[in-house]
Amino acid sequence: MIISLLCQDLTFAEKLLIFLAILIAIIVALCVHEFSHAYAAYKCGDNTAKERGRLTINPIKHLDVYGFLCMMLFGFGWAKLVPINPMNFKNFKRDTFWVSVAGVISNIILVFVSIPFFLLVANFGDLSNLGFMFLYNLFLYSAFINAIFAVFNLLPIYPLDGFNAIAAYLRYENKFVLFMRKYGPMILIAFLILTEIIRSVTGVSVILWLANQIIWPFQQFWLLFF
Repeated sequence: MIISLLCQDLTFAEKLLIFLAILIAIIVALCVHEFSHAYAAYKCGDNTAKERGRLTINPIKHLDVYGFLCMMLFGFGWAKLVPINPMNFKNFKRDTFWVSVAGVISNIILVFVSIPFFLLVANFGDLSNLGFMFLYNLFLYSAFINAIFAVFNLLPIYPLDGFNAIAAYLRYENKFVLFMRKYGPMILIAFLILTEIIRSVTGVSVILWLANQIIWPFQQFWLLFF
């Protein structure tokens, strides 16, 4: 992500402002995502995340240094896993499902909230002004980064949220569950490599295309007011 930014024909000030916009958008998306998992678990009866200081949006509590650097440099990374004990849930299957998808729901909400601010700046802001340029990129990247987080985490591949949501309603010894727990990380790496090959050959990013499918209906809704 940052590598592609450095290759753009922009002034140093413009690159710096876009870098800060991306930085803030990623931090907010990651922290709200992880906080949502912790909050959902807490509401379902599990205090584990709260007791370990994860019921917060404080970046220090959620960011993994290496995962964050990978996210900034390559567009793929991770945060610290939220500690959860499903045995404390009021309803094991139902609550495991909702805790799993809580982060994705929060990212989709952030997409919905970011778009009107982006349209407001795009339509009425002076983009030659560095302040408006910063806000333009902040809300633009916020929409896309959160949409990408939502799409990526919905993949039914272990250890992503999409897998955990499905596994909540399957038996532990289910063949799909066992297969994914064993090979999920390798499948995930293979998927990322495959999407990069497709992007390099066709110029189309599969994840970005899917993210656009989330953004489009929200954009059409907000365009009714702009």
